[in-house]
Amino acid sequence: MTTTQNKVSVIVPNYNGISILRNCLFSLLEHDRTPDQIVVVDNGSSDGSPDIIRREFPSVNLVALDKNTGFTGANNTGIKASSGDLLVLLNNDCIVEPNWLNSLLRRMDDPSVAAVTSSMRNISDVSIMDSAGGQIDWMGFASDRGKGESASLHGEAASIPFPCGGAVIIRRSALPSPDRLFWNELFIYQEDLDLGYELLRTGWKIVYEPEAVVRHMHSATMSKFSSFKERLCVRNRLLVMRKHFDPKTFREITPIVRKWQNLWIVKSIARGRLAQAKAVFKGTSQGLSMPVKQFKAPLPLSDVFVNFARKNATTSGIKKKMYEDMESIIRKNSTGELHG
Repeated sequence: MTTTQNKVSVIVPNYNGISILRNCLFSLLEHDRTPDQIVVVDNGSSDGSPDIIRREFPSVNLVALDKNTGFTGANNTGIKASSGDLLVLLNNDCIVEPNWLNSLLRRMDDPSVAAVTSSMRNISDVSIMDSAGGQIDWMGFASDRGKGESASLHGEAASIPFPCGGAVIIRRSALPSPDRLFWNELFIYQEDLDLGYELLRTGWKIVYEPEAVVRHMHSATMSKFSSFKERLCVRNRLLVMRKHFDPKTFREITPIVRKWQNLWIVKSIARGRLAQAKAVFKGTSQGLSMPVKQFKAPLPLSDVFVNFARKNATTSGIKKKMYEDMESIIRKNSTGELHG
């Protein structure tokens, strides 16, 4: 059976976003390949979202939660309410363009592919990229490929280390657990990075599809900067590294990681960014101390880094040396079995 014959469920998390959610749902319902199921998970909104969804979009499956369970909780609730073999995660601030879903499905005809990430474009200028999937560097920082660049630079399909959780199709059978999408403790941020590591380390591929275009209002739900966001981004990056690096490798890189985090805090204080310094300190403390169950898989995370990690061209001096030391340790502990 080809993927075009499989049932497709779209999961849309929502939190106080009815004004943008309407446009997202209209674009899905009017799309040239209508999803077989649309599930909206409302994260305890106070803007009347559940009642409006029931009234204006009766064909949509609504799951209304009593409280905000984060991006991870909403999607994990959504997968339990979904019946599709193929799961599409779509942010409520996205509007899908023609041929979007069919483009994702064509790429999923390759049975070795677990997930296909969309070409996310700027909401006001479709020629500018918001995300061409994820990328990582040797210090474990994750970011969006191509953000702010011309879409013409990202017109080719590519293997990537993790998908953008805001617009991606995922094969249910590729998930370590068929009723869990994300590591719930992360709440929000880095959850798609963790998922990417899970998929790659169990032998699957993740790809970017340039023809699957969505327009995206970046950070529409969460403000661009907040101490909450900074703390969770710092914490979750470290938690994901601890979950996926084997104990030996993580022991060897820990002094470098601690040194980097301490330098980050000191520089934030020196620049008068006290709120940032506090958030980085708290995130670092939590990221290095919270209980973590290691993810056991055939391929080590070191192999993922060797295949996908980028050098950070903006670093110099002591930071550059730390990047070089991280790369040396990780390369030493790789097996060379993973091929991107």
